[in-house]
Amino acid sequence: MSAHTSSPLPGNVAGTIATLQRLVAFDTVSSRSNIELIDWVANRLDDHGIPVLVQHGDEPGKANLFATIGPTDVPGLMLSGHSDVVPVAGQDWSSDPFRLTDREGRLYGRGSADMKGFIACCLETVPRLVAARLRTPVHLALSYNEESNMGGMRRLAAHLASAPVKPSACIIGEPTLMQVVVANKGAAIYRARVRGFSVHSSLRHQGVSAVETGAAIVAFITEMQRRLNDAGRHDGFEFPHSSIHAGMIQGGTAHNITARDCEVLFEVRALPGASAADIVAEVRRHCDQVLLPAMRAVSDECAISIEEVLDAPGLDERGNVHLAQAIMPLCRCERPGRVSFGTEAGMLQQIGVPTIVCGPGEIRVAHQPDEYVETSQLAACLDFLDTVTARLARGDLALR
Repeated sequence: MSAHTSSPLPGNVAGTIATLQRLVAFDTVSSRSNIELIDWVANRLDDHGIPVLVQHGDEPGKANLFATIGPTDVPGLMLSGHSDVVPVAGQDWSSDPFRLTDREGRLYGRGSADMKGFIACCLETVPRLVAARLRTPVHLALSYNEESNMGGMRRLAAHLASAPVKPSACIIGEPTLMQVVVANKGAAIYRARVRGFSVHSSLRHQGVSAVETGAAIVAFITEMQRRLNDAGRHDGFEFPHSSIHAGMIQGGTAHNITARDCEVLFEVRALPGASAADIVAEVRRHCDQVLLPAMRAVSDECAISIEEVLDAPGLDERGNVHLAQAIMPLCRCERPGRVSFGTEAGMLQQIGVPTIVCGPGEIRVAHQPDEYVETSQLAACLDFLDTVTARLARGDLALR
C-alpha cells in the first residue's frame, strides 16, 4: 500500500487499514469463492478464543460466518457485513483494485466502502470487545452473495430463526457515512422468457416474434411505472415511489427470421410495506390474458414464463424505532435516513430481528472504478464501535 505522508494515524486506525488491506486482497467477486476470506477471519477470531460457526453455502466455495463475543445464552447485538464484492471487469481503475492504495486519506480498492471497511473496523474492535467482559454479547456475521442473489443471508437468517438464541438487534454496515438508515426499498429481479414461432420474415404472418413480444412486455412495464407514480409514495426516499424497470432484453438470431426466443430481465424496487410479488402479478396477468392468447392464435408452441431471480424485502422503519433511537446518539446522527438501494436488513427483520443500516463510506462510490473509503470514516466507525462496546459492557444500551 502506498504511503500516506500526513501525521501518523492512531494505532486502531492504522491497524484497521492493515486489516482492510488484507481483506481487499481477497478477490471475492460474487462469481468467485469467498472461502479464503472466511477462513482467514475465522482463524483470526479463533486466536482470541471466540467460537465461530462457518456455515457452508448451497453452492461450492461459498460460506457464511457467525461468531459470538460474550455470553452465548442471551441475545446480543449483531454486526453484519457481506464478504462479496461486485466485478471490476470493464472498469477504468487508476490502481490495482485488489491492492489497497492510500492517496491523501482515501483508501482505494474494490470493496473498501462496500463493505470491507466496516468488516475491518469490526475485526479491529474484537480485542476490546473480548476485554470488555460484555453483559450483552456481540455477534459478528459475514454473508456471501449479497451482490448477486442475497443467498448467503437468506441461509444465515433461516439458521438464526431456528436457533435457541437469536440476536436481539442488528446493525448492517453498508456505507451510509456513519448515519443511521431506518428504511430501504426492496430489491427484486425477475426474468421473463418468451418462446415465439420462427419463420422466414417474408412469411411473418405465419410466425410469432419473441423479440416483439418481449418489447411489448417492456412497453407494459414502462406504462406500469406511470401508474405506480400515481399510487403510494414515501417522501423519505429520493424517488418516493415503488419502481419497475426493464434493464436487459436479448433474443433473435437474424434480421430475416421471426425470433424464436427472447429474455427480458427486469427489477422491482418496492417501497417498505409494498410487495414486489404483487407488482409482478400485474405483469403476469397482462402476459397471460393479453399477449399469450394472441401468440397462441398463431402457434400452440408459444409460451411466456416469468421466474423470480431474487426477492429481498425492504426494511420497514416501523420495526426498528427503538433500536434507531438508541443508536443515533452514539454515531452523532440527528435524523434517520432512507435509501433506495437494497440491503439484507429486511430478511433479518422478517425473522424478528430489528435492524438498522449504518457504516463507513459513501454509497455513491460503491460499485464504481476507484471505489474508496476515507480514513476519517474508518476512525468515526471505530469510535462508534468503542462507544457501543462500553455501553454493552455496562449493560445500559437498550436494543429493543
